[in-house]
Amino acid sequence: MRLLTGLLLCCSCWCQIAQAEQPQLIRVLGLQSPGEASVSYYQDLLQLVLNRTKAEYGAARVQQLQPPPLGDYRYLLMKQNFIDVHHFGTSPELERDLLPIRVPLLGGGLGWRGFIIRKTDRHAFRQISQLSELKRLTACQGELWPDSDIMRAAGLKVMTAERHDQMLELLRRERCDYFPRSIFEGPVEQKAFVAAYPELEYNTSVLLHYPFAMYYFVNKNNKVLAERLTKGLDKLARSGELLAFLQAHPIAQQVFPLSQFNKSLVFQLGNPLLPAETPLQQKEYWLELPVGVAVGSDRQPD
Repeated sequence: MRLLTGLLLCCSCWCQIAQAEQPQLIRVLGLQSPGEASVSYYQDLLQLVLNRTKAEYGAARVQQLQPPPLGDYRYLLMKQNFIDVHHFGTSPELERDLLPIRVPLLGGGLGWRGFIIRKTDRHAFRQISQLSELKRLTACQGELWPDSDIMRAAGLKVMTAERHDQMLELLRRERCDYFPRSIFEGPVEQKAFVAAYPELEYNTSVLLHYPFAMYYFVNKNNKVLAERLTKGLDKLARSGELLAFLQAHPIAQQVFPLSQFNKSLVFQLGNPLLPAETPLQQKEYWLELPVGVAVGSDRQPD
């Protein structure tokens, strides 16, 4: 009987130790389509932050869930019955409904946007010299993306779709003329979609630029996770590890050095959706972009 009791106690202790060592699962949405290559960056960075805060908050790992075919991710977060963290371009509405982690994940780099276009339109885009010419064309953007509202506020025509692959299809069918993607997303996504859409390319002859912050967001009730992510990201940014991680990640392989965009024509847009709390004065949070780019100037056609 004593032997049996001892075995049961050992088994109970082992189970408690095993349970204690189980990492917390932080649920996120996986890829909607193969072309969404940038999603891997946000998930890899999230795991790095969780690793760097393990001593204070315990072990945790990212768990990918299959995205629903349709749905408002903000709703999923608010209800907290499906995912724990998601990345969004910030807006007053999002910061009202959710808890923002106010450390920009790409240093504001998502505000620099080249265009996915049809290869047959390459010369036409190279000839653009004024914003009024771009206003005659139609952009494809995500239905829930803040970029859509930013571009509309600047007088640009926008057609929206739910999914990334739908936007590529609209572009191929000539329902829209260009699909703005950041200098981080475009080159990586081109590699992903080239087989399915060989007639499309990512082009940086013309760039749009506006102040833009991509944050992690969590449910308002998940204050412990919000604190953990804020501490971890702030430490990474101040130490320079966040920038080093960005530069080394596959998403940034074709981005640095930024001086490669000196010959691009850049149209500067305002961002009426940028919340007043955006930490623009925290210089360590933002990328230093080249001054040599002729922002907002007109270009003489070739």
